[in-house]
Amino acid sequence: MPLQHKRRLFRLLTYPEPYRARLFRDIIRRLRLGNYLQRLEIDAVERPWYGWCVYHAAIQAQALGHTAITVVEMGVAGGNGLLCLCDHADEVKRLTGVDIKVYGFDTGRGLPPTDDPRDLLYCWPARSFEMNIDRLRERMRSRTTLMLGDVRETVAGFQPPKTAPLGAVFFDLDLYTSTIAALGILDVSERLPRMWCYFDDIIGFPENLYCERNGERAAINEYNALRCNHAILSPAHCFADKPIPRYWHHQIFIDHRFEHPAYNRCLSKELHQLPLTDT
Repeated sequence: MPLQHKRRLFRLLTYPEPYRARLFRDIIRRLRLGNYLQRLEIDAVERPWYGWCVYHAAIQAQALGHTAITVVEMGVAGGNGLLCLCDHADEVKRLTGVDIKVYGFDTGRGLPPTDDPRDLLYCWPARSFEMNIDRLRERMRSRTTLMLGDVRETVAGFQPPKTAPLGAVFFDLDLYTSTIAALGILDVSERLPRMWCYFDDIIGFPENLYCERNGERAAINEYNALRCNHAILSPAHCFADKPIPRYWHHQIFIDHRFEHPAYNRCLSKELHQLPLTDT
């Protein structure tokens, strides 16, 4: 078993949560007890960050009158994550009625060569995470669209369908140069005013040693500096009151686009009231 997988297993076994609760959640996940939203709320699903972002993007889209959204994975590698994203998209569509169009961006040839020190050259050898394109296409069938090539070119030529605005993006490109190019996808015209984003490589292990000036963290900071007057990639503060914190809570960001024509549109159909209670 690779060292990284051993660490994840150890982290799971020693997580600050009663073992019986973890076991019960695993039983719920394996037997698919309850409905999808109930399982999602207690993390009884595979890769819950996919489900969380896609579901809440669909809910926002629905409130704005959209019947479909687009979700994107940046960095597909072998394709396990992309197939899991498709599974979550199917569940969310069944639950909400919102159609989910899935795209996966990758070179297909693994990580590109680079000499930029912000690209964590001490971690990632070039050509790492190469894709078996034919095998992945066979597995995914018509469930998603692969966008293969240099991310600077594929992002520049991409525009979601007008009927399915971009709602969630999952960034897993490892390198600063690839991520800063990929963040350009958030500038597409057909998108939700508040975009759900997940960044895979901002926590890591001791050998990664991510900092604010390398990798995905550097790309996020640069993105915010360039768009400080009209947009911000902000951590998702909605997880602060969760009784059991999850490591992936720190990897969810929201891209607020203040100048979006629908940004100020209220999603609530009813007035909020706090009537005085009887003593």
